Amino acid sequence: MRLLGWFMNLGLRLAMVGVLFEALRHPDDHRFRGKAIGKRGLVMIPLSLLVPLAHRWRPRLAARPYPVWTDNLWLSVSVLDLAGNHFDWYDTYRYFDAIPHAHGTGAATVVVAELAGMPALSAVGAAQVGHILLEAQEYYSDVWFGLHNVRGTWDAVNDLLAGAAGSVLYAGVLALARGRPGAG
Repeated sequence: MRLLGWFMNLGLRLAMVGVLFEALRHPDDHRFRGKAIGKRGLVMIPLSLLVPLAHRWRPRLAARPYPVWTDNLWLSVSVLDLAGNHFDWYDTYRYFDAIPHAHGTGAATVVVAELAGMPALSAVGAAQVGHILLEAQEYYSDVWFGLHNVRGTWDAVNDLLAGAAGSVLYAGVLALARGRPGAG
């Protein structure tokens, strides 16, 4: 199972780089235009190193085997977002972005809990703060830089609600996986 995790890790990283490269080569493609995919890649690539860096520099984590499945969950956030652009799901399906917001915030909840050794409920709070900041960044980058990532107040509110639902759901699954339902 661990070997499968490593192959998946490599595939996720290659998919991320592939779509970012495609977006940089074709910035005027309707799937990427006005979304700053190339510039977002400058944030995505360093953020994709969160789990490896945390594992290396946190003594509690470094003493354990590399958390490849936690890393895969973290990488899946960026890959799902990029896939949504690559396959034009954001523009084709009005509410598609609720899926990446729910998964992204849920995945962030699990990753924060695992890397920081937090109870699941505490990680929900941390993930919510991060998600609110992300949603504010999306909104203000549209206002200040003329991008088009948010379609209106209804979109921002729905994204926040989807993120909260994803975070609570993933935290519940994490609590069950840890064998402490309700205790986090």
